[in-house]
Amino acid sequence: MQNYDIVVIGGGPAGLAAAAEAKRSGIDSILILERDHELGGILNQCIHNGFGLHTFKEELTGPEYAKRFMDQVFELGIEYKLNTMVIDITDSKVVTAMNKTDGMFQIQAKAVILAMGCRERPRGALNIPGYRPAGIFSAGTAQRLVNIEGYLPGREVVILGSGDIGLIMARRMTLEGAKVKVVA
Repeated sequence: MQNYDIVVIGGGPAGLAAAAEAKRSGIDSILILERDHELGGILNQCIHNGFGLHTFKEELTGPEYAKRFMDQVFELGIEYKLNTMVIDITDSKVVTAMNKTDGMFQIQAKAVILAMGCRERPRGALNIPGYRPAGIFSAGTAQRLVNIEGYLPGREVVILGSGDIGLIMARRMTLEGAKVKVVA
């Protein structure tokens, strides 16, 4: 079993910033565990601007903002594992995780930082009925399809919800050539 002073669960900006600050404070034995195939978290799909004003005093896109924290982690030589799913944390701070490279493994930590960020609510919590409603996507799923995977989920679009993400996706879908019929 490996030992670390700090295990950070989550490789988005919060986890990256926590790890970088711990390293700058003199803690050397740090490991970041991220379930995705890259660091940066949900901000990788948020290609619109509006990030970074408070922290970096300039307006950045989501990926630019996340990259600033990634660069700090790389420059400080902080260890991280991608494609790694944490499946258990005991009261004694033993973290059980798994990935394709290491299989299932355990880490003894002196401290565990939970920085798993946000996750979009599932369809049921959003009151989208059924198991596989064809052509109905949550805003976050549509955002990932368009901004990361390069798919246009539809040519004629109705957006339910006029909050930040609804309006951002209305603009994005229009820029990608879709006809946004209505934002309700």
